[in-house]
Amino acid sequence: MGRSVLEGAFSLLDKLMDDGELGLTQLAERCDMPKTTVHRLLEQMEALGAVEYARGRYRIGAQMFRFGQAWEPAPGILLVARQPLRALSATIRTSTILAVPRRDRVLVAAASIVRAEDVARLRPGAMVPAGMEFVSAPVRTPSSSVIGTVCAVLDNGRSATALREAVGHAARAISAALAS
Repeated sequence: MGRSVLEGAFSLLDKLMDDGELGLTQLAERCDMPKTTVHRLLEQMEALGAVEYARGRYRIGAQMFRFGQAWEPAPGILLVARQPLRALSATIRTSTILAVPRRDRVLVAAASIVRAEDVARLRPGAMVPAGMEFVSAPVRTPSSSVIGTVCAVLDNGRSATALREAVGHAARAISAALAS
């Protein structure tokens, strides 16, 4: 059975999200789709603001940014997570994130970036990179189910034990704010 129109469109968006700007031929090859199909889908998505076209290349459009800003893993969690993540980063002097499971992936839902090398790989909406070491603690909903984790990047030579208490405190603060 062939790919649905929505599957094709999301395949293109996934590639643009991963690779930035790409040309028509590159997208067709990387998504294993006919060039004519890719062109048709991109024209439709461009008309809707989902992609933008400039200098022979496509990229994610502003409409997708707007949609992405409306998503959160639980009502109000992003609002209550910002301050504890910032305070944690300032205290321990490393980048921190709120990571949430989604299907077979773990997404960065919110971040407080301290280290320059973390800007691209820990931006909200990105997958948590494989192989990166973190100290983490669970964030719980009012019903006590785990909705995500507060994670602090474990720098080279840094002890996980030294960070564990501060990370746990931030996770409990977010959990408590969700309950109120």
